[in-house]
Amino acid sequence: MDGQNFENENNVTVDTTAAEPVQEAPVVEPVNNYQDYTANVQPQATVEAPKAENKETNVLAIVSLVLGILSIVLGCCTGWVGALFGVGGIICAVFANKQGKTGLAKGGLICSIVGIVLGILITILAVVFSVAMIGSGAYGAY
Repeated sequence: MDGQNFENENNVTVDTTAAEPVQEAPVVEPVNNYQDYTANVQPQATVEAPKAENKETNVLAIVSLVLGILSIVLGCCTGWVGALFGVGGIICAVFANKQGKTGLAKGGLICSIVGIVLGILITILAVVFSVAMIGSGAYGAY
């Protein structure tokens, strides 16, 4: 059949003398010497940052903390005045804890207790020292 024309089953003349089709050279991709380690990596779950809760600041807790700190300072200086501020701080801390437990109310309660104890101790020491001074005649005779 080389070099001959013939008709195929569809009555189309086919020339077999045409040149053989030229085979194209296979495409060679460049060799990659690096291994792809990401092919089998599973997607990581995204972690959301915790959202800051919008809590209202408890005013009574702040007042109890301020009164507690004042009771410590005034308890060291004046004694009984610091104890009075400490009582006010305890009352505010108790009401603040009923509204919702916070660290400020707990700190106010602790400071108020320390202030009351200091105020009572300083008052007792002042009375004892005064009686001792009067009894010894340090203030002079009446």
